[in-house]
Amino acid sequence: MSPVDIPLKVGVVGTGSMGRNHLRLLSAMPQYELMGCYDANALVSAGYASQYAITAYESVDQLLDEVEVVHIAAPSSLHHDLAVAAALKGCHVLIEKPLALTVAEAQNVIDACQRAGVKLCVGHVERFNPAITSLMCIVKTEELIAADFRRMSPFYSRITDTSVVMDLMIHDIDILNMIFDEPIKHIHAHGACISTDKIDYAQALITFESGRLASLTASRVTESKIRKANISARNAFIDVDYLARTVEVYRKTQFDLDVGYPVQYTQENIIERVFVPIEEPLRAEFEHFAQAIQHDTPIGPCGIMGKRALEVCQHIEELIIGTGGGS
Repeated sequence: MSPVDIPLKVGVVGTGSMGRNHLRLLSAMPQYELMGCYDANALVSAGYASQYAITAYESVDQLLDEVEVVHIAAPSSLHHDLAVAAALKGCHVLIEKPLALTVAEAQNVIDACQRAGVKLCVGHVERFNPAITSLMCIVKTEELIAADFRRMSPFYSRITDTSVVMDLMIHDIDILNMIFDEPIKHIHAHGACISTDKIDYAQALITFESGRLASLTASRVTESKIRKANISARNAFIDVDYLARTVEVYRKTQFDLDVGYPVQYTQENIIERVFVPIEEPLRAEFEHFAQAIQHDTPIGPCGIMGKRALEVCQHIEELIIGTGGGS
């Protein structure tokens, strides 16, 4: 067995709703050897340790001493300190979004990982949604004009330490940064605190240097779960449903039909229904990270991209909280 084929020793910090998915997948992936987990609630981590026949570590330090890769699925307020500690121990880091709560903290994490020579992957899992990977192939050949993102959910009390901007909108901002890879010229934003003391509903309008436009809506107080993106291009309209994992491309037809007798015809748009493969995004993300470590290849949702998304989110939050919605 070559070094690149040896499973990576991995541990999970945080065994809440997201951490449970990390444990489930890592326990069954040949690229990894799941060593154990840590959670502030020792009874919870002990339960998962028993389920997966792994170790329930008594401290983060103990876990970091035993692994070469750590997945951080703890509350966002702990991301910075945990990631820096992992880097100091020489562990490769996969950290759930957001990378940190401030841009300065995000840069600290990036710097710590660079100094330690370890890989850093930010958990922008929507990049690995097969609908989005299909979309990225399509937009490369189109002259893009504008994008509209809607990410809405009912209220759950699970997330209390971040706003809906950092919790939900950040996913679409990351995708937007990939699609419109250019400087932002202007941002307008509005929002409201409804069920928590953080922003629960937010809307942002972004203008890019080229004149392209993007609108984003994020809500965690909407009694319907919506995950959609619409991309307007000069010669196409692209409709993406993240949940249904469908991609449809609408194009105008231009042809003349002469049948030799006076009959009227209605010309309709062509709808291209793109084949979207069945794949679990989180598993694809973990495979991508293992590949990057074992073969020293670039990481898509790297620290720089995580920080870039965070910068936009922080600006939007400041506009909503500080100025009432204008930049």
